Amino acid sequence: MKKIYTLVILSSIIFASCSTTKTLKFTQKSDDIVKTESLKNFLTANKKPKVVLRVNESSMTVTQDENNDYIYNAIENQLLASGFIVRDRQLFNQIIANDENNIDYQKLKEKSDTDLIIELVRLNPQILYETNKYYDKNDREKVENSFTYKEYGASVEFKVVMINSNEFAGVYKFNYTPCVEGCVISKSLSELQKERKKRLRDGVKGYEGVERDELEIFIKDATEKLVAEMRK
Repeated sequence: MKKIYTLVILSSIIFASCSTTKTLKFTQKSDDIVKTESLKNFLTANKKPKVVLRVNESSMTVTQDENNDYIYNAIENQLLASGFIVRDRQLFNQIIANDENNIDYQKLKEKSDTDLIIELVRLNPQILYETNKYYDKNDREKVENSFTYKEYGASVEFKVVMINSNEFAGVYKFNYTPCVEGCVISKSLSELQKERKKRLRDGVKGYEGVERDELEIFIKDATEKLVAEMRK
C-alpha cells in the first residue's frame, strides 16, 4: 500500500512538472464606423445634447433568462457619464407611437425635447472565434493537428439620428474579440484541481455566448467609444 501511495504522488509530481502552458490569442477585430460631419458640428456647438436610447428588441440575440435592462442601463449610465442628457426611453416610445409625431420630426422634437436618437440596432454576444494555433510558455506559435480552439466574442451596432433635421448621422459597430491579451488554455495540475473544487462548490451554470459580466463591460466600453467617435 505504501509503495502504491508513493507511486501516485510521484506520478502527480511528474504530470504537473510535464504540463505545458498553452495560451490562446486572437487578433482584435476592427470596428466599423460611418459618420457625418454635421453630427460632429452639432456636438461641438451643443456640449450637453439631449439623447434617447431606442431599442430594437427583435435584433437582440442575448440568450439570458432575465431581461436585458442591465444592458440598456449600462448604455444610458455611460451616456450620462459622458455629459449627455438622457431622456426616458419609455416616455419617448409613447410619444413616437403617435403617427403624427412619427411623421413630423419637428413636432417630435418639441414634444420629446430630444436632439438625438441613439438606436441600439444589433447586439450579438455569440460570435464564434476559432483557431488551431496557440502559443507555448516561450510565446512561440504552435499549431494543433487534430482539433481547434473556440471562444465567444461579441459585437454591438448603434445608429444615430438627428431629430431636428431628420438626418441619418452615423452607424457605429464595435467588436469584442476574446483573448486579445491571451487566455491560458492548458494549466498545471494544481490549477485544474482548484478550478474543479470551485465548480463543485458553485455549481455548473449553462451559458452560450459572452457571459453577462464580460458583456456589460464591453457595452460600457463600446458606449464610451461611441461618444468619442461622435465628437471627433
